Amino acid sequence: MLQRWLFHLGCVLALAWPAFVNGQPFYFPDSTAYVRAADSAAYIFSGERIRTEWTEHYRRSLDPEGKARDSDRHVGARGNDLATESIMAGRSPYFGALLWLSYLLSRFWLFVVAQAAIAYWLIRITLRLFDLARPAIVAGTVLLLSAVTALPYFTGLLMPDLLAAIGILAFLLLAIDRGRLARGERIGLLALLLLSVIAHLTHILIVAAMAAVLAIWALARRWPRARTAAPIVPTLLILAAGVGSVLVTSAVVEQVFGRKPLLVPLLTARFMADGPGLDYLRRHCPEAGFAACAWADRDRVAAADLLWSHDRAKGGYMFADAATRRALSAEDKAFALAVLVEHPLAQGAAIARNGWWQAIAVEADLLNYSCAAGPHCWPALPPRERAALRASLGGQGLWPQPAIARLQQGAIVVAILLLLAWLAVDARRGGERRDDLRLWLLLIVVALAANALLGGGISEPQARYQARIAWLLPLVAIIAGLLWRGGGEGQATDG
Repeated sequence: MLQRWLFHLGCVLALAWPAFVNGQPFYFPDSTAYVRAADSAAYIFSGERIRTEWTEHYRRSLDPEGKARDSDRHVGARGNDLATESIMAGRSPYFGALLWLSYLLSRFWLFVVAQAAIAYWLIRITLRLFDLARPAIVAGTVLLLSAVTALPYFTGLLMPDLLAAIGILAFLLLAIDRGRLARGERIGLLALLLLSVIAHLTHILIVAAMAAVLAIWALARRWPRARTAAPIVPTLLILAAGVGSVLVTSAVVEQVFGRKPLLVPLLTARFMADGPGLDYLRRHCPEAGFAACAWADRDRVAAADLLWSHDRAKGGYMFADAATRRALSAEDKAFALAVLVEHPLAQGAAIARNGWWQAIAVEADLLNYSCAAGPHCWPALPPRERAALRASLGGQGLWPQPAIARLQQGAIVVAILLLLAWLAVDARRGGERRDDLRLWLLLIVVALAANALLGGGISEPQARYQARIAWLLPLVAIIAGLLWRGGGEGQATDG
């Protein structure tokens, strides 16, 4: 028994090794927004009795004297500006609550270990359903994924990114259940799927795309109605719950602050950066009446800079007053539609191009903090956390990021080549396990494509977006390789 538990513990720690080596879980700029959202909720709803190290950063903005006198004309240098009661949408308070609680209990280490344990549990179930759950195969799969893929780096990232892959893998397992999952396992997978879709809006869209393709597959393969309904019906209910969580969050924010949360004008920034958006503004401003007309004189823009830069020559949204921000948010979809109507081919090509660049960026480029030594870097962190960040390997810029990126890129290339070879040769042998793997490949390609379009076509191509789920390809390649060589023959024992 002790040996078995040590085996499990070793596998979990292997899936979280970068955070431990770093000396601290990995921060991303949005991490602080998630934590502060939960911290501010606890502070407000407790009647200001619950305070933590994170509270001081925003507390004065909630005091009556901290409110902006002319909120419409007030310019705040942050995305969330409590002085004007302007709250960004898109940051799940439910995920923020998980981060915040893990900070109170363990300074985020509980979150890291929990993610690693969940990933390990999903890997074990995956191998078992493909009759490959022998201890040596489990250990080898975990060690390989920990060594050459982005998985262990996302396990230690204080963001909802890994929950995208967790939701995808949970859905994949439900899709090939056929009564083989225990009741507790099925409940656990559904709970993880729910956690994934309430953690980020993009996860809802990715799972919805996969569910639609699975329904088409089931219809084409003439699955029995019960087999089709088993994964599809609960998934649709969970997707509805994900949409409901967004609506509830919006209603609560409006009730507390008097204003609905603002969606960042991602489409406006993206279409302007692509070119057609700027061309539209030059042709139609100021008559068009869009708030984005304020930047019609720009020669070019970068989407991320326009939204987040504090350099006036590059930025825009950070220097806009509250009224302009609300207008940009309200007009985002209308502006994008106007650009698409006038430049359908050019903007469509830009979306496809950005989606492609997003699709092939598969490395976790988030290990080193370029500004950690500067006096104004990460001011949103509490002093203790900021000191730990600056002392970490990432804070000192000591991670060999280029070498790690090449390793992860190479692993994806090898996985794709192996899967193509498997499809050309071994997949034709048929059988339930190979049918299941073909279905998985189809659904993973759908998820990767949806993720690439959401990340690159709507936001800004960043390796982090695709790397968070691309590690699923090496996992499937391992399974394909083992099936090919006959490593999955017979019933395996779950060690």
